Amino acid sequence: MWWLVKLSIVLQCVHSVRITNMRVPEVVQYGVKDSVTLDCEFEADNVTGLVVKWFYTDRLQLVYQWIPPHKPQALGILRNRVDLSHKVSDNPYTQHRAVHITSVVPELTGNYTCVVSTFMAEDEKTSPMTIFVTETKFDMIQDRLNDKFLNIICSVEGVYPKPELGILVGNRPQRAKSSIKVIDGRYTALTSTVVNIERLPPTVEILCEMMVPSANYYSKKREVFYRDPPATDIPSFEPVSPDSGHHITSTSALVIISIVISSLRLHAT
Repeated sequence: MWWLVKLSIVLQCVHSVRITNMRVPEVVQYGVKDSVTLDCEFEADNVTGLVVKWFYTDRLQLVYQWIPPHKPQALGILRNRVDLSHKVSDNPYTQHRAVHITSVVPELTGNYTCVVSTFMAEDEKTSPMTIFVTETKFDMIQDRLNDKFLNIICSVEGVYPKPELGILVGNRPQRAKSSIKVIDGRYTALTSTVVNIERLPPTVEILCEMMVPSANYYSKKREVFYRDPPATDIPSFEPVSPDSGHHITSTSALVIISIVISSLRLHAT
């Protein structure tokens, strides 16, 4: 019995298959790249019965299969999204091992598993790929509820994958209420908190932070809050007596009359 086990181990070593390098882009920004390539380099001592398969979401969905010398097939979510003529080499047993995706959409985010097998052995590796969409809108609102409380609201729209929101007041994270929903395959998220104005310094920085951990993406909104807003400037005028205008007019009239009288006296002489 033991000699059969040993023989099996020896045969697996002699006829081994080993994935030496797996290249899957970890993060891809939607709209920046038109295509991506998932590659799976391998070594095989015996290629009899060679099959290369790619699975989506941890071997739950077969999305690509190549059995030399036949043409490769794209299945499931990759159907009509793959260039089946793409080659990585001229070797008839490795040329179609890679998956060249020509339609990159956020829905392709997930784990991809490459499985290389022969009649005698098998090997597999898994790598994640995230296709993220930046926000189409990012807003922060400061709303004074009264003289004592300030309501801070942060909202984002059009993000993928699921974002995380946070509010900081003076670099201090705040407890906040959050809600999130999916609209047309994109996330809309909102978070809000109420702070006591009397506990704030005269001037304080307020931050709204948005993070997409799986995409290593970070964005923020920054505003400065003034606890005691400056009073509205009211133009000041010097007091003017009601009769000052009449006084000027009367003085001018007296001067004119004086000149006229002097002229008449000269003519009279």
